[in-house]
Amino acid sequence: MKFAHIADVHLGFEQYRLPYRAEEFAKAFEEAIEKSLSEKVDFILIAGDLFHSSRPSPETLKQAIDILSLAKEKKIPVFAIEGNHDRTQRRVSAYHLLEELGLLNLIGVRSERIETDYLTSERTEEGWLVKGIFEKGGKTIEIHGMKYMSAAWLEKNPPKDIFRPEGDSILMLHQGVRELVEEMMGKLPESQRNYYEVKLADLPKGYLYYALGHIHRAFLTSYDIGKLAYPGSLQRWDFGDYEIRYRWDGRAFKPVTGTQKGFYIVEDWEPRFVELGVRPFVDVSISADEDTVARELKHLSVKIPEEAFVRLDVRWERPYDVSKLTELIKARYVYVRTRFERKLSWKTPSGEVPKPEEYFLPVELKVIALTGEKSVENIEDVVSLFLGSGWDEKEAKKPEKKPTETEEKGLEIDGEKETVAEKNEKSENGQKKTPERPSKGSNLLVWLGGGR
Repeated sequence: MKFAHIADVHLGFEQYRLPYRAEEFAKAFEEAIEKSLSEKVDFILIAGDLFHSSRPSPETLKQAIDILSLAKEKKIPVFAIEGNHDRTQRRVSAYHLLEELGLLNLIGVRSERIETDYLTSERTEEGWLVKGIFEKGGKTIEIHGMKYMSAAWLEKNPPKDIFRPEGDSILMLHQGVRELVEEMMGKLPESQRNYYEVKLADLPKGYLYYALGHIHRAFLTSYDIGKLAYPGSLQRWDFGDYEIRYRWDGRAFKPVTGTQKGFYIVEDWEPRFVELGVRPFVDVSISADEDTVARELKHLSVKIPEEAFVRLDVRWERPYDVSKLTELIKARYVYVRTRFERKLSWKTPSGEVPKPEEYFLPVELKVIALTGEKSVENIEDVVSLFLGSGWDEKEAKKPEKKPTETEEKGLEIDGEKETVAEKNEKSENGQKKTPERPSKGSNLLVWLGGGR
């Protein structure tokens, strides 16, 4: 017996709002199906998130139809469940359409009884538990599973209370398992480090293979008498899902290899990972002055492929112009993230390093919060913060005064309301004061840094 285990395809995902990324997600799925067919598999499993949305566009649906038709032409059945991205509470989903076209077999709890060459049903309190069946050489394999469910629902309805293996069986779920997620924690994409809904003990025992989806990193382990596997997503999900990471140690960049992207071919219950050729994601992090960053990135750039997506994480003590850094890296897509780090050179009388609020002015803390994790698109917010406060350090150090009842309601002047704050901003001649702005042609970053 030989089958393919694919998950987290995410058809239709225009990553970073780039339409061509959706085409690349479709291309990866097509490659996975073609490789499965070349391996002469008996059937294919898709463990959730075939689509990125529960309402895929007509173009995305056509991609799914065209690619799944490759398996149908070879008479290779496909068994699938809905993931958290593409599940629906409506009676009919995109999966039902694909099933109606004979392109896949949807397993899980359904409202109607289904009996076909590849599906059978068992009556439950929730409805009909539809299971996949495949026969070969006098042997029958059952494929059990259900769509993604929330942690709250699974706490009341653990999978071990729903599923019972019968003979040689496979369990297919789109869920995060807590112990496995914690084991993978340091290597998971940044967006998936709390992605779990069940504990390992919630899974029923006795299955020969646990075909899981939802976690975007490939992972393989044993559970009871079987193998438990996450194939991961077919494409890289974010910069935490990197191909290679470079970390500056003060003297040189140290490379860290990331994970492969692909799926599993399972033959006689032994999984083998099949890698796909996907766009590389490179994550670079450095904390240094402007000259050092520019020099070292120039040296590193020869190691970065032109087709790569690159995230450059720069940590600084004093701001400088990072726009020129993107010119040093000849890659398809470069995202620069800056982080402010000020080294504290003094300590409290007790010898402790002071807390940030004891060292920074309130307005500085607000600037750090605005710019710490975000791009320079927030520069207008930063400028407004300074202009709005008048950048008065004495005032910034004062505790915020709660408005009086009169101030909150405003004063009635000539039939219009004017707050006390607005009144105080006016000069003696009644004209509203204008905060002092930097002179024309001055360096905004220098001005923001107080001339330092």
